[in-house]
Amino acid sequence: MRCARDLRFLAGGEARRRVLRALVLEADVPAEEILYVGDWLDNDIRPAQTLGIRTAVLRRGPWGHILRGETAFRILGEDHEARCLFRPDSRAELPSRVKEDNAAGVHV
Repeated sequence: MRCARDLRFLAGGEARRRVLRALVLEADVPAEEILYVGDWLDNDIRPAQTLGIRTAVLRRGPWGHILRGETAFRILGEDHEARCLFRPDSRAELPSRVKEDNAAGVHV
């Protein structure tokens, strides 16, 4: 699995999806072998999941804690966080979580 860096500088919606499509083509691996890490369910996670890219959401800032579960479903129409591979509270957790996932060979 390869890790995509948080593409924070991108606009949400279709612009984000276009860049993520280009990322999949450039990586030359299936979308489900890419892990996209973001901290916005609507602008980061949802577009990646739409393309079949595996996701991890960092729970930080107010929306990282407000936009969860039933609230996320009510606002976004789906609980995108529940579909994430993992949900760390800090970037420091990412290396060990990715290493565990790689060792397990887990694919969504």
